[in-house]
Amino acid sequence: MFKKIFLLLTFLFIGFVPANALGIFNSDIQVEKDGGIYIFKVPLKTFAKKIKPYVADELTTVSDVYKNNPNFRLVVNGGYFDPKNGAPVSNVIIDSKKEEDIFDNLPLVRSLQKADRLEMVLNRAELRILEDTKNNLSFDIVNHFYIPDNEHTIKHSIQAGPMILPDLRLEEESFVIYNGGKSTQLAGDVLKRRERTVLGLKRGALGFGDLYIIIFTGNNKVTLLEARDYCLKLKLDKALNMDGGASTSVNYGDIEIFSDTGAQRRVKSFLVIEK
Repeated sequence: MFKKIFLLLTFLFIGFVPANALGIFNSDIQVEKDGGIYIFKVPLKTFAKKIKPYVADELTTVSDVYKNNPNFRLVVNGGYFDPKNGAPVSNVIIDSKKEEDIFDNLPLVRSLQKADRLEMVLNRAELRILEDTKNNLSFDIVNHFYIPDNEHTIKHSIQAGPMILPDLRLEEESFVIYNGGKSTQLAGDVLKRRERTVLGLKRGALGFGDLYIIIFTGNNKVTLLEARDYCLKLKLDKALNMDGGASTSVNYGDIEIFSDTGAQRRVKSFLVIEK
């Protein structure tokens, strides 16, 4: 024990101890910057009960949500929406209640149905926070139609897509159509280099141990294929693309991130971490 303490103090003195050295300083949100990429690593053992979606009454910025809610430790943009009227393009569940429902956007639903895309869009991937019969929480990234087992219910979820890991589901979630070796992009600029917001999960000893929030800024725009490769580099087990481009935005402490438009875009849904 004395040797471990002495080693830690020695490393602290010379400044070479990473944030999670010896497993001691791993209970807080860790932030890394890799060029134009920000990585927020959130230990679920500490923060599982403090992570949830948030839906604003009207379109607003991540910064305004952060500043107007002193109990929020971190705020990041969420799922898709219609920027003209704020109507949902993806689903959000908070405390077992559906707060955003794509079927509230009937013109979109009819349009997707006419184009034979509705089922694929409805089944886009989402981050789920599940609660078991003993009120324990667990996290997963699955497609919307996936039914949890009898021991779990969906406490919170926020949908966007496509799923990035374990499989990149561009065609299955109706973001791209491939025909004769050629691709037609349908949504999300997934084949173009854009700013991106990505959520990822990495396994720990007892299920998923860490939530990753990865922000590809205007200084490091990526396609979804490149985002997938970066998630593989981080050795994530599951990953999900959220709304990106001009919507990409985060507030955490003194960190404020927005797209290369020079200001945060007003959005409808968010993922927040409470203090």
